[in-house]
Amino acid sequence: MRRNISLVLLVLFIVGLYVVQNKGVVPFVMKVLESDIFETKDDEEEQLGKVKNERTDFAYMHCKSHMLEEHVVPENSEFMDDKYEAWALGGKNYIVRSEVLVTSEQGRAAEKFVCKLRMTGDDQTNKDSWSILGTELNPADGGE
Repeated sequence: MRRNISLVLLVLFIVGLYVVQNKGVVPFVMKVLESDIFETKDDEEEQLGKVKNERTDFAYMHCKSHMLEEHVVPENSEFMDDKYEAWALGGKNYIVRSEVLVTSEQGRAAEKFVCKLRMTGDDQTNKDSWSILGTELNPADGGE
């Protein structure tokens, strides 16, 4: 008799756990998952891919100044400001590509450059709010 009562109590306990899980725990977990608790939102939603806006204008400007300061190009180089292209990679990371006319002993030559940078601060106009991740300079192809 004692064994039968234990078996019945075990079955009732398992059924009770099942009901508590389906009626209490699962709905609570689903509400938490649907809430904004785990969602990190940027202050602004940024379009990914090829973009040209005020932020990319500043990114281009900071790339130019970095290339001049780090002597990647000579000081008398002429940047083609109207030809730059920029891509937003997400997480305030950008790639900027353009051309620069470099004067050397052989004459003036157009060279393409690529600059990868990240906006780390809040003020896009401030140079310290940007981190240059890398630059590359290559001779421009005549057949593009």
